[in-house]
Amino acid sequence: MHNSKIPIIRRLARSGDTMRAWQMFTDAALEGDRHPDTLTLKGRLLKDRGLSAPSTAERARLLGAARQAYLSAAAMMPATYPLINAATIALLEGNRKDAAILATRVLTMLDAGDHEPETAYWLHATRAEACLLLGEIDKGQAVLAQAVRQAPRAWEDHASTLRHFRLIMTVLEQPADWLDAYRPPASLHFSGIIHVAPDQTQSPERIAEAVDRIRPGFAFGALAAGADIMVAEALLERDVELHVMLPATIEGFRHDSVSSFGTHWEARFDAILDAAASVETIEALDTVSQAGIYVGDEMAMGCAIRHARQLESHAVALRLGDGTRAQGSLLDAAWRDRGLPIERVSLERSGTTASPPPTFAREALVAVPDGEQADHFAHAGAALVRHGAFTIARFDDPVAAARIALADVTLHGRTLGVTYGAYDPAGNATQRLETAVRVAGAGLPGQVPVSRSLALALTLHAPDLHCENFGQIASAQGDLALGLLAVR
Repeated sequence: MHNSKIPIIRRLARSGDTMRAWQMFTDAALEGDRHPDTLTLKGRLLKDRGLSAPSTAERARLLGAARQAYLSAAAMMPATYPLINAATIALLEGNRKDAAILATRVLTMLDAGDHEPETAYWLHATRAEACLLLGEIDKGQAVLAQAVRQAPRAWEDHASTLRHFRLIMTVLEQPADWLDAYRPPASLHFSGIIHVAPDQTQSPERIAEAVDRIRPGFAFGALAAGADIMVAEALLERDVELHVMLPATIEGFRHDSVSSFGTHWEARFDAILDAAASVETIEALDTVSQAGIYVGDEMAMGCAIRHARQLESHAVALRLGDGTRAQGSLLDAAWRDRGLPIERVSLERSGTTASPPPTFAREALVAVPDGEQADHFAHAGAALVRHGAFTIARFDDPVAAARIALADVTLHGRTLGVTYGAYDPAGNATQRLETAVRVAGAGLPGQVPVSRSLALALTLHAPDLHCENFGQIASAQGDLALGLLAVR
């Protein structure tokens, strides 16, 4: 690879971080680079930007530039990848003749073996795409089936292929429901009761039956003693990729939500943490609270939705027991409003009772540069406080904070930062205010950088708002992941 940044940029693009990938591409001064690797990456980035462009003119401009970048790369080396992408873009532009000519060239290269080294999956998928572009739908279906058999668990590759094929079928005005058979497995959000009855004979069986009905490939949730740990164990037994989201630090969560309900849960908790694909925590809290559980569930549910969308798949929720923890019914209502299903499993509660966790509080903070007009934030229901050279607008509703911040930036072209999370009202507020200021400082004029917690909450509550990943900044709790807010 002639430039070490290209693989990093390509990974960002594959994960859906188009804006960040393009920014890194331009920062690396790669726009004028004529190397075939750079040109194919440029074509990918321009194509992704074009497909999400807000206007028809901008879409046409970006797709045309993407097609040219791919054709320039193809002229320099015998490779099917840039040619098949140029062919599909030609179809999207309404040029079926050029699409057919390029697709035929691709098939000729594949038949002759005169192409770049590539995996068996991509060679078959490329052939299937060329067949579709030529209107040979039945043949394309058969070849795609062969491709999937070559790499049955290459979920990201499958998702990329399905995304392209759906676009093609839409332009061709052909049914695309046959592609559903190749969708990656579901992304699951799970939550359940702590006080499972001592006689657990039926509980594991019911949990296992539910997991087998859903057949998820990926799962997101917490690990409290009881149903959470039991479902996590069932998921790992079935080789499901598990992502743990804890509403406090690991130490605080282990003390409050695991050890407090019997030390026999501790080893199971630790074993699951070790086996999990990722573990994310709310580092600002060392105590489990109702507000923290609420935000943790919002984030885990947002993760499940995002992951399913990225893989061209679907999201499902699993509720074990009565599902009333941390105002869970409100979050489940938001989940259902997205048209997403919820599976419920009845579990017997034990007779044990415990004190509820402290309530704490939630808030979204918008950092506005000092000297800039901020009264309209107060009119929208925010409490205003000064912090250094900034005014901080404090909202109870994260969606309201995001919407007014985005409207403000669209109107005035300035940079605002928005954070969201749970907090202890008796704690130090200065760190929260400072974090909001640092988030605002990460953006450029006209941008709205937001904390990851807000980005994930918006994924659940406000599907019309979109947040791409936007790197990280340092905070008092360690590195803070950011998103960049936009309207879909």
